[in-house]
Amino acid sequence: MAKRDYYEILGVKKGASDDEIKKAHRKLVRQYHPDVNKNSSAATEKFKEIQEAYDVLSEPDQRRKYDQFGHAGPHGDPFSGQPRGRGQPHAHQSWGSGGVSVEDFEFGDLFESMFGARQGGGPRGRSQPAEPQRGNDIEYPVTLSFEDAARGRTLPLQIRVGGKVESIEIKIPAGVNTGSRVRIKGKGDRSAHGHHGDLFIIVTVQQHPYYRREGLDVLLDLPISLYEAILGTKVTVPTLDGPVTLTIPPGTSSGAKLRIKSRGIERGSEKGDQHVVMKVVVPKELDDEDRAAIERLQEKRPLNPRADLNW
Repeated sequence: MAKRDYYEILGVKKGASDDEIKKAHRKLVRQYHPDVNKNSSAATEKFKEIQEAYDVLSEPDQRRKYDQFGHAGPHGDPFSGQPRGRGQPHAHQSWGSGGVSVEDFEFGDLFESMFGARQGGGPRGRSQPAEPQRGNDIEYPVTLSFEDAARGRTLPLQIRVGGKVESIEIKIPAGVNTGSRVRIKGKGDRSAHGHHGDLFIIVTVQQHPYYRREGLDVLLDLPISLYEAILGTKVTVPTLDGPVTLTIPPGTSSGAKLRIKSRGIERGSEKGDQHVVMKVVVPKELDDEDRAAIERLQEKRPLNPRADLNW
């Protein structure tokens, strides 16, 4: 059966930007990840197809070859169908299954596949020896808590390599998100020549009950009373690094954001902030005396929050 077009698999146009391809991949990974679709072989196959398409289209050189040669480009000689190339293989195998690694493709390989190896003197006139064939790459899905994804952690894993179960510990770096791929070199399947492929950890991050992520920033909704919003107050709020006392100034409106610096997501030397979003809660039950007091306040401090909207 002919392979489906990679752009069609990800649901993007051929001229899609790198950012559009990443967004499409993240959306599909959330939908078809095996942790979300347990016991669904169809979802597993769809997930592998999505990963293969993304592996090629997310790398400029591989994408250029695919755009020029189609499926033959990333996978080897377009006429022989056999894997060639002198670069390091690019992973796309899933779940330790068989298949051909995506390898770098050189125009010289295309020339030689059509006309044979060059003959004659000089280094370019001699045929080049084939590189040893690597074993298959393995993909291993893991699910992380929001906190572990934000700060990183070491995970003990048991993986099956060459029919044997091996216990290893891997370091998940801080800042990973759903769809992130962590590469561990040399932990894939072993080829007949003794050369190992790589292990790729495929990350899914659980939703948090009150944190949400925007880039490297963390957002937290904070309910405050009408009186706290008017008069100001101090509130203890949670962060990824422990509780912090936050000062809410008088006259704070619902939707206002207060920043807690450097309490967001880590990624390398970068670290985001935490933004606390105010959600003002008003009293629902008022008696006549309460209403009279509020009406007096309204007469004394009239306010039209829609005055500048030009509706």
